[in-house]
Order: sequence, then C-alpha cells, then structure tokens
Amino acid sequence: MKAAARPLLPARYFLLLGDYFKSAGTSLDELARAADIDPDRFRDTDFGLNSQQIDRLLAEAVRATGRSDLGFEWGCRLKLNSHDILGYAMLSCTTLDQVLRLCSRYYQLLTRMFRMSYERSGDRAEVIFRPALPMGRDTLNLLQETIAVSAHLQCKSLLRNPSAVYDIYMAMETPPHAARYRELSPARVHFGASPLPEIRMVADTWSLDAPLPMADAHAVRMAEQRCRTLLQRYCEQGNWTGWVVMMLTEAEDSQPTLEELAGLIGISARTLDRYLKKEASSFRDLAIDVRNGRAQKLLREGKLPISQIAYRLGFTDVANFSRAFRRANGVSPSDFRGGDGSGRSS
Repeated sequence: MKAAARPLLPARYFLLLGDYFKSAGTSLDELARAADIDPDRFRDTDFGLNSQQIDRLLAEAVRATGRSDLGFEWGCRLKLNSHDILGYAMLSCTTLDQVLRLCSRYYQLLTRMFRMSYERSGDRAEVIFRPALPMGRDTLNLLQETIAVSAHLQCKSLLRNPSAVYDIYMAMETPPHAARYRELSPARVHFGASPLPEIRMVADTWSLDAPLPMADAHAVRMAEQRCRTLLQRYCEQGNWTGWVVMMLTEAEDSQPTLEELAGLIGISARTLDRYLKKEASSFRDLAIDVRNGRAQKLLREGKLPISQIAYRLGFTDVANFSRAFRRANGVSPSDFRGGDGSGRSS
C-alpha cells in the first residue's frame, strides 16, 4: 500500500484566523481564491497546503489586512486542543516535562515545515524550533512568530507559576510590531539572537514535574499509539537541497558547515550528505554558490570595501577571496564592481 503523503501545514490551523480576517474586512474564502486555492478544500479535515500555497496565502493575508503582526495573531489563536490527536495526548499528560517530550517526538504531525527539540538538565529546559523545509523569508519569519507566541502561551497555560520569568531567543530581526511582544510577559523576547533561523526557549523556572489537572495516563498511551501509527504511515519527503540553500542564505555573515546543519535537525553529516547526493547536489557546491551569490550582492551594493566583504564571507584574506570569485565569475571582484555586475564576458 502506498504511504500517505503528509501535508506541510494542516488547513485546520488557517480556520482559526476566520474572525481576524473578518475584522480586517476580508475572509479566508476570499484570500484562498486570490491565492488560487479552492476554498472548499478547507472544510476537508485531511487537507494540507503545500509550500507554494502557503507562501501565496500568507502573502495575500498580509496584503489584504495591511498588518505586519499576522504571525503573532495566529500564535495567539493556537491552543493545545488545536492539534488534533497530538493535542489530546498533550492535554492528558501528567507533567509539563512529558508534554514537551511528547510534542518534540511527534511534532511532524503538526507540521513538516519545522522541527522541535527538547532538552532538560535538572530544572533547566531548552526548547528549540528550526525550519526543516525551504520556504520564503516572509513565510519563515511569519511562522517563526506564530510558533514562538503559540508555544509560549500553551506552556504558560500548564505552568504552576505562570508568572515565572524565562527567555525566548529569536533569530529574526526586530519586527515593526515588536511592542506587542510585551503581551508575552513574563517571557523576555530577544530578536536577532542567532545567525541561523530558530526559536530557542530557555527556562529554569518552569514547574516541569508538577502534576497537571487533566492527567490521564491511559489516555496518553492510547493517543500516543495513534500518533505512532500516523507517523509510520507518512512517507519521508523532503527538499534537502532547498533546505540547505535556505539555511546557508539565512546564515548571513556566518558559514555553517555540513556537520553544523546536520546537527540542527538531529541527523549525521553523512546522512545529510547522502540525502543531497540523492538530489544530485553536494554541500560544497551549494555553499560555494550561496557564498558567491552573497559576494555579488555585496559588490553590487557598493557599501563595503572588498577587503571587508572578503572577511565577512569567511575568507582568511583578500587574495583567497579574489581567486575564488574570479574562478566562479571570470572577473575579479574589483572588475565586477566596476563593470555592469554581470560577471563573465563573452
């Protein structure tokens, strides 16, 4: 029997924004049509959007509402019971520690677009969300906000002491609506905190082992069995080349290694290399292409001296940068900057 393909993002999450869209003078149906998506599909409980549909729909939503805080609003509307069978399992857990472990184990049932990891050392908890598939930068930032806000509110609802102070570190730059993040108090939110896209929640004040009011060990066992079955039915699908390019591009001034990127999603460098080879790609070629593209962009902008561009891109000296740039583009960095920026001449 053919494995079922996972949706990237279930349609049920978009339905939660219905009242928000209405207050902005539009509707999910109108936005779906503008994004070339059949609105009736959102009534199908098994319907999930692909990456292109997500990009188009979110872009239309931002355009129609004129709001920059769509991701924040979306996060406010996501509750534990929004997550189907996994949400039921989490509501039935005995402790917050069990909730976080269960969610990280089956996070792919919520979305394939991000991965979640959870580590505990004594009373210290660290929860990390990182993109697992390529997506446009606007979509990436919007979903990072959605995840950060929803994760905070859902964890806070389970804390014995909801006024416990902790930190949320976000890679994205400070958004225009940053003042709204005061609503997440007592959480302290830090923007621009990482060169690679991620949300990192760090707390040593959470009541990780305190009993939860709706604890039902039998319900958790039954729900987790269902989660395992669903996960096994789903086939492994991924665009590893696109993901690596996205992560390298988003890294800006740093130059992540194959080992570092593989470690972000909990696989070995050898496994990631094998996935890339299956797609006729190699990490070395992708890294060179991304760095060369960044070099061209910085040279065209003309704001930085060539020496500073070289060091910013991770070269040890200007000579190495010049040789690599000439090899890729057929001209020196100075000639590229002084010409029309098109690279190789005929």
